[in-house]
Amino acid sequence: MLSGSEIMKLIEQGKLVIEPFSEEIVRENGVDLRIGDEVAILLNNPTPIDPTRISDYDLREYYKVMRLDDEGIVMQPYMKVLVSTLESIEMPGDIAGFIELRSTFARLGLSIPPTIIDAGFRGQITLEIHGGAFPVILRKGVRFAHVVFMRVEGKPKPYSGKYQGQRGVTLPR
Repeated sequence: MLSGSEIMKLIEQGKLVIEPFSEEIVRENGVDLRIGDEVAILLNNPTPIDPTRISDYDLREYYKVMRLDDEGIVMQPYMKVLVSTLESIEMPGDIAGFIELRSTFARLGLSIPPTIIDAGFRGQITLEIHGGAFPVILRKGVRFAHVVFMRVEGKPKPYSGKYQGQRGVTLPR
Protein backbone atom coordinates (compact mmCIF):
# COMPACT_ATOMS: atom_id res chain seq x y z
CA MET A 1 0.00 0.00 0.00
CA LEU A 2 1.38 3.43 -0.92
CA SER A 3 1.68 6.21 1.63
CA GLY A 4 0.29 9.69 1.03
CA SER A 5 3.81 10.99 0.32
CA GLU A 6 4.38 8.26 -2.31
CA ILE A 7 1.02 9.12 -3.90
CA MET A 8 2.00 12.81 -4.03
CA LYS A 9 5.29 11.87 -5.75
CA LEU A 10 3.39 9.94 -8.43
CA ILE A 11 1.05 12.92 -8.93
CA GLU A 12 3.94 15.41 -9.10
CA GLN A 13 5.72 13.18 -11.65
CA GLY A 14 2.55 13.02 -13.76
CA LYS A 15 2.37 9.22 -13.44
CA LEU A 16 -0.91 9.32 -11.49
CA VAL A 17 -3.37 11.93 -12.74
CA ILE A 18 -6.41 13.02 -10.71
CA GLU A 19 -8.65 15.79 -12.11
CA PRO A 20 -9.88 17.93 -10.50
CA PHE A 21 -7.09 17.67 -7.96
CA SER A 22 -6.82 19.18 -4.50
CA GLU A 23 -4.07 18.30 -2.01
CA GLU A 24 -6.71 17.97 0.72
CA ILE A 25 -8.01 14.72 -0.83
CA VAL A 26 -4.62 13.02 -0.38
CA ARG A 27 -4.72 11.27 2.98
CA GLU A 28 -2.22 9.31 5.08
CA ASN A 29 -2.41 6.22 2.85
CA GLY A 30 -4.82 6.99 0.04
CA VAL A 31 -7.01 9.50 -1.75
CA ASP A 32 -10.58 10.52 -0.92
CA LEU A 33 -13.00 10.58 -3.84
CA ARG A 34 -15.95 12.96 -4.05
CA ILE A 35 -19.45 12.41 -5.37
CA GLY A 36 -19.83 13.60 -8.95
CA ASP A 37 -22.87 15.15 -10.60
CA GLU A 38 -24.65 12.06 -11.89
CA VAL A 39 -26.57 9.24 -10.23
CA ALA A 40 -28.47 6.22 -11.53
CA ILE A 41 -31.19 4.74 -9.37
CA LEU A 42 -31.57 0.98 -9.73
CA LEU A 43 -35.26 0.34 -10.40
CA ASN A 44 -37.26 -2.66 -9.20
CA ASN A 45 -37.83 -4.53 -12.45
CA PRO A 46 -38.97 -8.15 -12.15
CA THR A 47 -37.80 -9.06 -15.68
CA PRO A 48 -34.48 -10.96 -15.45
CA ILE A 49 -31.54 -9.45 -17.28
CA ASP A 50 -28.90 -11.66 -18.90
CA PRO A 51 -25.45 -10.09 -18.33
CA THR A 52 -24.13 -11.83 -21.47
CA ARG A 53 -26.74 -10.04 -23.62
CA ILE A 54 -26.83 -6.51 -22.13
CA SER A 55 -27.25 -4.89 -25.55
CA ASP A 56 -30.59 -6.71 -26.00
CA TYR A 57 -32.19 -4.69 -23.17
CA ASP A 58 -33.53 -1.17 -22.80
CA LEU A 59 -31.62 -0.18 -19.66
CA ARG A 60 -34.04 2.71 -19.04
CA GLU A 61 -36.36 0.01 -17.67
CA TYR A 62 -33.75 -0.88 -15.04
CA TYR A 63 -32.11 2.47 -14.20
CA LYS A 64 -33.20 6.07 -13.81
CA VAL A 65 -30.21 8.30 -14.61
CA MET A 66 -30.28 11.89 -13.36
CA ARG A 67 -28.08 14.89 -12.57
CA LEU A 68 -27.41 15.76 -8.94
CA ASP A 69 -28.33 19.30 -7.98
CA ASP A 70 -27.30 21.17 -4.82
CA GLU A 71 -29.98 19.35 -2.82
CA GLY A 72 -28.38 15.97 -3.58
CA ILE A 73 -30.32 12.74 -3.38
CA VAL A 74 -31.91 11.06 -0.39
CA MET A 75 -30.81 7.45 -0.15
CA GLN A 76 -33.94 5.75 1.12
CA PRO A 77 -33.57 2.63 3.27
CA TYR A 78 -32.09 -0.28 1.30
CA MET A 79 -32.10 1.73 -1.94
CA LYS A 80 -29.31 1.07 -4.46
CA VAL A 81 -27.75 3.68 -6.72
CA LEU A 82 -24.78 4.12 -8.99
CA VAL A 83 -22.80 7.35 -8.60
CA SER A 84 -19.88 8.72 -10.53
CA THR A 85 -16.89 10.27 -8.85
CA LEU A 86 -16.14 13.93 -9.35
CA GLU A 87 -12.56 12.92 -10.04
CA SER A 88 -11.31 11.41 -13.25
CA ILE A 89 -8.26 9.22 -12.66
CA GLU A 90 -5.46 8.06 -14.95
CA MET A 91 -3.66 5.12 -13.35
CA PRO A 92 -0.04 4.22 -14.07
CA GLY A 93 0.52 0.83 -15.70
CA ASP A 94 1.98 -0.63 -12.50
CA ILE A 95 -0.42 0.76 -9.86
CA ALA A 96 -3.92 -0.51 -8.98
CA GLY A 97 -6.42 0.84 -6.46
CA PHE A 98 -8.95 -0.58 -4.03
CA ILE A 99 -11.97 1.58 -3.12
CA GLU A 100 -13.91 1.53 0.14
CA LEU A 101 -16.52 3.81 1.64
CA ARG A 102 -15.31 6.48 4.07
CA SER A 103 -16.08 5.44 7.63
CA THR A 104 -18.57 8.26 8.27
CA PHE A 105 -20.86 6.90 5.55
CA ALA A 106 -20.31 3.29 6.65
CA ARG A 107 -21.31 4.30 10.19
CA LEU A 108 -24.53 5.69 8.70
CA GLY A 109 -25.31 2.21 7.36
CA LEU A 110 -24.29 2.73 3.73
CA SER A 111 -22.06 0.24 1.94
CA ILE A 112 -20.40 -0.37 -1.42
CA PRO A 113 -19.33 -3.66 -3.00
CA PRO A 114 -15.56 -4.18 -3.34
CA THR A 115 -14.30 -2.04 -6.21
CA ILE A 116 -10.92 -2.24 -7.94
CA ILE A 117 -9.31 0.37 -10.19
CA ASP A 118 -7.08 -1.59 -12.56
CA ALA A 119 -3.57 -0.49 -13.49
CA GLY A 120 -3.77 1.59 -16.67
CA PHE A 121 -7.44 2.58 -16.18
CA ARG A 122 -8.48 6.14 -17.01
CA GLY A 123 -11.83 7.82 -16.44
CA GLN A 124 -14.33 8.61 -13.74
CA ILE A 125 -15.24 5.80 -11.38
CA THR A 126 -18.80 4.43 -11.17
CA LEU A 127 -19.62 3.06 -7.73
CA GLU A 128 -22.68 1.22 -6.44
CA ILE A 129 -23.97 2.43 -3.07
CA HIS A 130 -26.38 0.42 -0.92
CA GLY A 131 -28.68 2.23 1.49
CA GLY A 132 -28.92 1.30 5.16
CA ALA A 133 -31.71 1.29 7.74
CA PHE A 134 -32.55 5.01 7.54
CA PRO A 135 -32.43 7.80 4.90
CA VAL A 136 -29.08 9.51 4.21
CA ILE A 137 -28.48 12.51 1.94
CA LEU A 138 -25.71 12.26 -0.68
CA ARG A 139 -24.46 15.57 -2.08
CA LYS A 140 -22.27 16.42 -5.05
CA GLY A 141 -18.68 17.25 -4.05
CA VAL A 142 -18.75 15.44 -0.69
CA ARG A 143 -15.82 13.11 0.06
CA PHE A 144 -17.50 9.70 0.34
CA ALA A 145 -15.04 7.03 -0.79
CA HIS A 146 -11.36 6.30 -0.19
CA VAL A 147 -8.95 4.63 -2.60
CA VAL A 148 -5.71 2.98 -1.51
CA PHE A 149 -3.03 2.29 -4.09
CA MET A 150 -0.72 -0.68 -4.44
CA ARG A 151 2.05 -1.67 -6.81
CA VAL A 152 1.29 -4.55 -9.16
CA GLU A 153 3.97 -7.25 -8.97
CA GLY A 154 5.44 -8.97 -12.02
CA LYS A 155 4.71 -7.75 -15.52
CA PRO A 156 1.38 -5.91 -15.23
CA LYS A 157 -1.14 -5.93 -18.05
CA PRO A 158 -2.75 -2.45 -18.18
CA TYR A 159 -6.54 -2.23 -18.35
CA SER A 160 -8.01 -2.13 -21.85
CA GLY A 161 -11.64 -3.00 -21.11
CA LYS A 162 -14.97 -1.58 -22.22
CA TYR A 163 -15.15 1.02 -19.42
CA GLN A 164 -11.89 2.77 -20.37
CA GLY A 165 -12.44 6.54 -20.56
CA GLN A 166 -15.90 6.48 -18.94
CA ARG A 167 -17.49 9.79 -17.96
CA GLY A 168 -20.41 10.11 -15.56
CA VAL A 169 -22.37 7.10 -14.39
CA THR A 170 -21.68 4.26 -16.79
CA LEU A 171 -24.34 1.55 -16.98
CA PRO A 172 -23.46 -2.08 -17.77
CA ARG A 173 -22.12 -2.63 -21.29
